[in-house]
Amino acid sequence: MIFGKPLNFFVILAAVLAATLCFGTASAVLGVGSRIAVIAATTSGNSVVQDEIRERNKQIEELQRQIEEYQIQADSSRTKSKTLENEIARLNAEINQVQLEIRSLNLSINKTGAEIGETERQINEATAKMEKHKQALAQYLKLAYENDQKTLTEILLKNENISDFFNELNNLSATQDNLQMTIKDIKGLRAELNDHQEQLEDKQTELERARRLQEIEKRSLDSTKSGQNKLLKETKGQESKYQDLVKKTQKDIEALKNQISYLIQNGVSAEEAVKYGHLAAIGAGIRPEYLLAELELESATGNNVGKCYIIDTTSGSTRSIVNGHVYSKGIHPTRDLALFLNITSELGKDPFQTPVSCAQGWGGAMGIAQFIPSTWMGYRDVVSRITGHDLPNPWNIEDAITAAAAKLSKDGASSKTVTGEIAASRRYYCGSSVKTSLMSSSRWASCVNYANSVQRLATEIAKNL
Repeated sequence: MIFGKPLNFFVILAAVLAATLCFGTASAVLGVGSRIAVIAATTSGNSVVQDEIRERNKQIEELQRQIEEYQIQADSSRTKSKTLENEIARLNAEINQVQLEIRSLNLSINKTGAEIGETERQINEATAKMEKHKQALAQYLKLAYENDQKTLTEILLKNENISDFFNELNNLSATQDNLQMTIKDIKGLRAELNDHQEQLEDKQTELERARRLQEIEKRSLDSTKSGQNKLLKETKGQESKYQDLVKKTQKDIEALKNQISYLIQNGVSAEEAVKYGHLAAIGAGIRPEYLLAELELESATGNNVGKCYIIDTTSGSTRSIVNGHVYSKGIHPTRDLALFLNITSELGKDPFQTPVSCAQGWGGAMGIAQFIPSTWMGYRDVVSRITGHDLPNPWNIEDAITAAAAKLSKDGASSKTVTGEIAASRRYYCGSSVKTSLMSSSRWASCVNYANSVQRLATEIAKNL
């Protein structure tokens, strides 16, 4: 217990506090959210970052408007008769659309990078202030301890007025309480900022995934441009020669292999893809080429598919098979973990040696269809009915493809229209067919571009099925 403090102690303490205290006492009583605003408002250059982010959002929204216009043009060309003029118009619309999509995604990635940088700056600032407060408190406690070793008589003799002594003592106690409260609050601020940074990093991962998809599409369209030039050269602009080429075109398994190369990399042969894709599509009432395109792009963009093992059956954390990185947000501990353990147990699998997706938000998705355990359980009975398997397995190719077909059918693809299929693809990729209030412009851009890419690939796959 602190009995008193000599005058020179107050002078020393005042100097320590003056040199180290970064927040005023007013900040100690502000809520965490308010202090974030205080930090943001008083940091030089922060307004510039926010202006940059807002400008990026405006540019993304404008590009999305243009992308939608090209989508309408491409869709219109598909419904027209197969003529040389219509085919060239379709290819031109798709080329322009993908070029804009790549620009949109690059803007989104740059914007997210700026947001992450700003959050890291805020975390570092809060950490530095917390450390200074700790130093001040440590110095105070040291001096307080030293003075507590003195007798009450010694302390009283050093203070001319007893009331002044107690006033100073009360002030010191209040200062100590304020410092402790400030440290506690800044810890809360740091935790909140860390959580914000984690969310932003998840978004960065998602955008990088979408960017890989667009780079794949760009290479594909570069090839399409070459094919277009070759087409014009061979037909010399004559419709009759183009129709002759159309008639001569044969289904090509090698071409199909190129179009589903990522599915093949994940252990699905072209023959299996065609066989199970047809069966599942017929059973679910959707187009086979659309189903294969959806699965191919899900495999292409999901570079973490099947790249993690669970390491903790309490928290659901996972570890990367590739580099050993531990994901604290592995399998969702309350929504999916128990279901995952039950699924692996029923199938006789070792949960610690069964691959799942690494974290992007939350990981734990299973098989090529990338269903999280809770979603898989919602479709397991449907899969059983279509395949005849008593105990469907999300890591089995036929069961996984069938589950994907069932979900896409339910989400709108059963209409077999471009509108219905795009809605289903958006739900598959980002959980919603429309932009929600919680969805950022960059997230929505990624969602729209993914669905458009599925349509383009489905058109190409259809030629070889």
